[in-house]
Amino acid sequence: MVKTVQLISVEGDAFQVPLSCCHLSEVIYCELECHSDDEDEPKNETQNGTNSCLTLSLTASRIRSSALQKVTDFLIHFEEEEMIPFSPPFSTENLGEIVQKWYADFITLGVDHSLLTDIISAANFLGIQPLLKLAVLAMSININGKSPETLRPMFGMSNNLNNSEQKTRVMEENEWAFEARRQFEENHNTIKSDHTGS
Repeated sequence: MVKTVQLISVEGDAFQVPLSCCHLSEVIYCELECHSDDEDEPKNETQNGTNSCLTLSLTASRIRSSALQKVTDFLIHFEEEEMIPFSPPFSTENLGEIVQKWYADFITLGVDHSLLTDIISAANFLGIQPLLKLAVLAMSININGKSPETLRPMFGMSNNLNNSEQKTRVMEENEWAFEARRQFEENHNTIKSDHTGS
């Protein structure tokens, strides 16, 4: 019997994911474990011929349909072709030289800043570490070298943050971006010094 998990976006759209593809998500895996241990709540599972569908409502997470579609595509493709693991330092900013072409295209083609931010939030919420790493890498490449004036509207900052309390709040909310940039620059400088020293 084929089992699928149905993920519901904040707009109410449903996305079907084969159960075999869900092992990457810590949240879905825990939910499935809880469901299998709970014999008193069959209402979440529906039988359709030979298919058994477990419905997980993710509306409380505020995951939009566009991001949930990308999550679904990633989970299904990862089952067919696992993404090559990567870690800094990187000798290039070309994603196609860091991961396979499908993954580079997946996270860049037709993905604007808003969608990329939503993918990061969805991957973080669902505990999908490979997707989170890929999306954060793409974001760090996107923001690398950009001026504060360019970055402020991208992250919804409308002023120059002269207020220290507001500056602290914004830095805490976007800590992942600052950390990703710091690591990228640190690794980039290491690569440069290695090349100049040899």
